[in-house]
Amino acid sequence: MIIDTLKNAYKYYGLNPRLEKAFAFLKNEDLESLEAGEYEIDGKDIVVLVQEYTTSPNPPWEAHKYHIDVQYLVSGVEKIGYRPLKGMKPDEYKTKTDCFLYDPGYEGDYITLKDDTIMIIFPDDGHVPRVAYDKPMAVKKIVIKVLI
Repeated sequence: MIIDTLKNAYKYYGLNPRLEKAFAFLKNEDLESLEAGEYEIDGKDIVVLVQEYTTSPNPPWEAHKYHIDVQYLVSGVEKIGYRPLKGMKPDEYKTKTDCFLYDPGYEGDYITLKDDTIMIIFPDDGHVPRVAYDKPMAVKKIVIKVLI
């Protein structure tokens, strides 16, 4: 997992050739006016999910098999938990969304996603998004799914 700011995104272009396009989307689009939904940047290789939801005190952990997640909050504040997958056992795998789901009871470390923070989450990174910071709140988030 990498945590940084959007202005430093150029440092990570070399990690995957598609990341540059993903970050260009975040830098060049009017994110506040985007409607919730799914948008293709480069076919199914780079897909943008515009999400609007209320954070929760105890959402499930997750991980992906074939995608890097780039997560960026447009509005609101949330915490995202991190832990290595070693020792975690998935409850299910959703093929359509490339998502392993895990019990919410695992322990991990938490980062606050707000302001201009970006998170790059790799397939080996167990993570739990949508965690309430102080109390549940409405957020708007961009998750870009980058095929590895």
